Amino acid sequence: MKIRILFISLLIFSFLPTTATNACQAGNPGSLAYIRRNNNRCEGIVDRNVSNTGLPDLISFATSNLTAYPNNLKIQVPGDSKLKPKIKIQSFLTRYRLDKLKTEYLQPNFTFDLNTKTVLQHRRAQVPLNSLRSLAFVIEENEPVYFPVILGESSGEYEFVINSLQPTTFPVLEIRYQGEVIFKDPRNNPQQGHIFLTWKYGNTPAGRYELYYETNEGDDRSFPFEHDPKWF
Repeated sequence: MKIRILFISLLIFSFLPTTATNACQAGNPGSLAYIRRNNNRCEGIVDRNVSNTGLPDLISFATSNLTAYPNNLKIQVPGDSKLKPKIKIQSFLTRYRLDKLKTEYLQPNFTFDLNTKTVLQHRRAQVPLNSLRSLAFVIEENEPVYFPVILGESSGEYEFVINSLQPTTFPVLEIRYQGEVIFKDPRNNPQQGHIFLTWKYGNTPAGRYELYYETNEGDDRSFPFEHDPKWF
């Protein structure tokens, strides 16, 4: 139980600026600094990224059909209107961060239209589209439950990204539904950094799923997530 609480605390803490210099405050809207913008989001370039600690962690769960930035990027996260998700989009490559969004609920999605010219496409930022890592979750019964972040429209598949600070082998890396393994993609060679797992969800039924891994060190973690084909 203590380990579970620690993981939840670290997860929530990772969604918050950790230094005074990275705090989200009002500032010059013409700058690229991480500031409160239009009173509806915090966005910009932070002074430094905060590295994850401990076990390999989920840093992105998203789907997107984009190949280039539109001038207005539609960000959507499905979910229950009573459980507003925490949303964070970041680029570890450029130290870009977007969070604390004031979304609008248009059933079944929380939506936000982002002007990409402000920071993402700015000539001094130039955040590559493929460097974005997107994560959204709600807390249910003291557990984080993840929902896909939709950038533009769904591509028909989910992309999960796990960050591992050390070279790690994943003899078990799979997706489960109602206790059954429905997809697996083990990594038998040590991998470090951002580890990608792509799953074409097809006609899989709506419900609670689980991304699960075991490492060569005997560690294991589970990330519950929601899926519903009617979202797309």
